[in-house]
Amino acid sequence: MPDYPDVFWVLAVVAVLFVGIAKAGFGGGVGVIATPLLALIIPVADAAAILLPILITCDVFAVLHYRKSFDRRSISHLLPGAVVGIAVGAAFF
Repeated sequence: MPDYPDVFWVLAVVAVLFVGIAKAGFGGGVGVIATPLLALIIPVADAAAILLPILITCDVFAVLHYRKSFDRRSISHLLPGAVVGIAVGAAFF
């Protein structure tokens, strides 16, 4: 836990709001600053670990919502690059 727990909770709430706004399609890329915002007060790995379950939960609900209206051809084009990106990101992390 950081030295300033009040500041941590304020930044955590703001970061989660930014993620929610970005996932809802509002605010453009405001969700990109969620992890760096938390990283101001806690280590980067901890910030990512805190936000990851939130992002996964948002993605699960998005998949459930759009499960009947997606384009298989687009997914087949995007999937190889996504797998490579995940592997490279895991290697550098």
